[in-house]
Amino acid sequence: MITRPRPAHLITADGMPLVRPYVVEWERERDERDRRRLQRERRRAAVLATLGQDYVPVPWEAAA
Repeated sequence: MITRPRPAHLITADGMPLVRPYVVEWERERDERDRRRLQRERRRAAVLATLGQDYVPVPWEAAA
């Protein structure tokens, strides 16, 4: 029987894959950072719109 190696971050229980808690926590933190970044961009765009300016994201901020 040939078995393939399993990723270290997966655990199987009753034939169903379970994800280790640290992966779930990392995804939660990443989503929170993305949410804060998008909220900051929306605020910046709103402020610039009141000044009559268009918001253009800075390339190094968009990559973060």
